[in-house]
Amino acid sequence: MATTYTRIKNRRGLKIDLPQPLADGEIGLATDTREVYIGAGTQDLLNADVQVTPFLNAQSEVTDDLSNGTSSSTNNGILNFNIAGTEVLNPGSNVALAHNTTHFGLPTGHPKRSGGLTESDLVITKFINGIPTTYDPTQYTLTFDSTKTHINFTGANIPEVGSKLLVSKWTKEQITEHVRARAGWSTSNSVASYHKWQYGNLTTNQVFCDITTGTGFVQFVTAPEKAALLTANVNDAISTINEPSTYSFLGENSAIHPTSRPIAIDSNLKVDLDTPQQAFNISRFINKKRGNVSRVASNIEIFTEASYPRYQTNQYVSHMQTATLTASGNGTLIEYPTAESNVYKIDYSLKLGSNFRTGTIHITTDGTNTVINDIQVETGATSDVTFSAAISSSKLQFNYANANSSNANLSYKIERWLQA
Repeated sequence: MATTYTRIKNRRGLKIDLPQPLADGEIGLATDTREVYIGAGTQDLLNADVQVTPFLNAQSEVTDDLSNGTSSSTNNGILNFNIAGTEVLNPGSNVALAHNTTHFGLPTGHPKRSGGLTESDLVITKFINGIPTTYDPTQYTLTFDSTKTHINFTGANIPEVGSKLLVSKWTKEQITEHVRARAGWSTSNSVASYHKWQYGNLTTNQVFCDITTGTGFVQFVTAPEKAALLTANVNDAISTINEPSTYSFLGENSAIHPTSRPIAIDSNLKVDLDTPQQAFNISRFINKKRGNVSRVASNIEIFTEASYPRYQTNQYVSHMQTATLTASGNGTLIEYPTAESNVYKIDYSLKLGSNFRTGTIHITTDGTNTVINDIQVETGATSDVTFSAAISSSKLQFNYANANSSNANLSYKIERWLQA
C-alpha cells in the first residue's frame, strides 16, 4: 500500500501583516525577518499588551511617541479622545439605555435622535473579567418605550451574571468621518490628505479607534492640524479630546477597567492597555513611527538562529546610524544617562574629502570621569576630525570636532551596557 504524505504549511508573510493576535496555537512565520511566532488565542489578557522589540533607546523613544514628549505643538504627536454617549450597563435580558431617555439614549448630533434607530446603529460589547466579545447586531433586538430604547437578548445571547455591557452609539465609520471633518482632510482619493483617514493604510493612516471602549486617538502632523482637531463640535461623535498629558483613555470605563493611568512603556518594553483593540492600535502606531518593532504580546516569539535575543536588560545594540560632521564645527552626536550605560563600543567609518577612515572607539565612565580610546586606520589624512567624551547633567556625551573646511560623512554603530 502506497504511503501518502500531506504537507502542512503554516501562516507566513511579511512581519507587518502578522495577525494581531494569531489564533490559539497558530504558528506565523515572518518571511522578511525570519522570525517565528505562536498565538495564544483571542481570549487572553495578554492581548491587551504591546511588546516592543528592543532597539536603541526603545523605552525613551516610545515614551516620547506616546506622550508627545518633544512633538506636542508641531508634528507626530497624538490626541486621545473618547466618544460621546458611551454607556456601561449591567447584564440582563432587557436592558434600557439611560444616557438620554428623551432621545432614545442618543447624544447630541446623532442622526437617529428623532427616531429610526436600528440594531446596526449600536455597537455592543460584553466584558467578562476584562475580556471583550462584541455582539453581532443579529444577536439582539431593539424595542422602544416612547423615546426610551431597550436592548433585548434571548437564549444563549443573554449576557452572563457578572458581565458588563458597553454600548457605543456611534460606529467606527461615523467616528472616523467626524475626525476627518474636524481635520479638514479630503474625501477625494486623488488628494494626499484622503489617505490620512484610511485605516487599512499603515503608512499614512492617522485615526485609531477602539469601538469596544468608546475611545481612540488621532495623530497630527502639523500645528494647524492639531488646532483643527481640538476645535469642539457638539454635533460630532468626539467628546473629550486632548494631549496624553491631560487625558488618557485607559480606565475610561471604570466599571470595566478601574485603573486610570497614562499610556506608558515599562522597563521590559511592554505597554499595558485595556483591550485587544487598543493594543492593536498602539502597536500599529508604534510600527508606523519606528518601523516594525512591536506586536500584541499574546503572539509569543519563538527564537531561531536568525532571530536570537541580541540584548539583555542592561545591554543595547543600535542599528547603523549616519551623521554629517559640519565643516569647522563641533557638536554632540549622542548622549545617554550614566545610570543606564557606562561602557560604550562605537564602530565607525568616515569620509573627509577623498580620504576614508574606519575605527573603533571605546569609552568608559564612572559617572564623573570619562576615558576614550580611538583605534583607527585611514587612507589619507583625516586628523582634522576628532572625537571626545564628557559628562553633562549625569549623561555621557559623545562629541565631535571638525577643523576641516569640508563636511565629513560619518557612519556608526553603538554597543553600550551598564557595568555594575
